[in-house]
Amino acid sequence: MLDFSRFGETQVVDCHVHPWPPWKADGKLDETALKAKSAELLETITYGRLSQMNVYGNPDHSALYLKAVNPGLFYAGGYAPWSFEAKSWKETDWPRYIESLVALGYDGIGEMGAKPVTRDKHTLLDSTAYEGFWSACEDAGLPVVCHVGDPEEFWSEEQTPPWAKARGWGYYRGDYPALEELYGEVEHLLSRHPRVKVVFPHFLFLSPHLERLDDFFTRHPNANVDLTPGIELVYSISRRREDWRCLFTRRADRILLGTDIGMSKTVKEHLARIWILCMFLETSEEFYTPDSADELLTRYDEPFIGLDLSKETLEKICTGNFHRLWGSKPRIVDVKAAEAAAERQGHIGVAKALKNLK
Repeated sequence: MLDFSRFGETQVVDCHVHPWPPWKADGKLDETALKAKSAELLETITYGRLSQMNVYGNPDHSALYLKAVNPGLFYAGGYAPWSFEAKSWKETDWPRYIESLVALGYDGIGEMGAKPVTRDKHTLLDSTAYEGFWSACEDAGLPVVCHVGDPEEFWSEEQTPPWAKARGWGYYRGDYPALEELYGEVEHLLSRHPRVKVVFPHFLFLSPHLERLDDFFTRHPNANVDLTPGIELVYSISRRREDWRCLFTRRADRILLGTDIGMSKTVKEHLARIWILCMFLETSEEFYTPDSADELLTRYDEPFIGLDLSKETLEKICTGNFHRLWGSKPRIVDVKAAEAAAERQGHIGVAKALKNLK
C-alpha cells in the first residue's frame, strides 16, 4: 500500500467523490450495498488521511444514507440535470426544488453540467431551460459543482487516448459542440449570475492554458476550480511547474482538492488518486502514476513534478476553500423525509435502509 505517513498534517476534504456511477439511480441498491459502500469510503478516508468527503447524489437519495450513518464525515450534493437530460426537467419549479433538497439535508448541488454529447441532445447551460436553476442556487447561496467539457485532445481522433475512446469520450465523430462553445455558455451564465457559487472540476480543462485560467479568475470572482484528475492536469502543470506554482500561491483561494473517486473502483485505486495529489501539492519530487492506479490515469513517460506548496496555501486548497463555500459542518439529514422522498420516487431499497436508521 502507498505510504501516506510522509505527508503533513493538513486536513484534507475531498470535494469530488462519486459513490455510485453518475447520472442514474441504481434500482438494485439495498441496505447491504449501502453499508458496503459506506465501509469502502470509510476505509479510504482512514488510510488516505482525509478529514471529510463531498459525495455526489443520484436521484435515489443514496448519498443521504452515507451522511446519516457517518455524522460529520460526508457532505452531499443534490441532483440536478446534466445537459443531455435537461429537456425533461423544463417544468421544474426551481426555487421549490432547491429548497426541498436543503430541507432533506443536502449541502450543495452536483455534480451536474455538460459532459459533451451530440448537439441534438445538449441543452445549453446558459439557456432559458437552466435560468431558473442558476437563479435559485444564486439566491439560496448554494454551491454548485458544474462539469463543463473534457480534455481538449478528446476532440482529436489522433490525440484521444484508447481508454477514452473505449468509453465513447471522443468528440471528433458526430455533431458535438466545440469546447469553445461550451466555454461560451459558461461565460454567459456567469455574466448573468455573478453571485452564484460554482466549482468547475478538472481545472475547467484549462491546465494547458495558465494565462487563460488566470484571466478567468479575474473576470469571475465567485468561480472556482477543483484539482480532480484527469491526470493530464497534473502532467500539463508539471511541464510549467514554476509558473503554475506562482499561480497556485496567488490564486490559492480559488482552488479545491478533488479526486474523482468512483471513477476508481477499489480502495487501492482510490488511495492512488489521493496519493498522486498529495505528492503533487506537498513535495518537490518527480514521480509517476503508481501501478495501483486505475486505467483512467495515464502512465506518462515524463515524470510529474511536485509543487511543494506552503502550509498556508495547502490549508486553503485542501480544506479552507471548501468550508468557505459549503460551511464547516455538513447539514443534518432529515431521515424521515429522505426515506419518504426515496420511496415516493420508487427507490425502495434506499428507503428501507433509511427507515432502519430511525
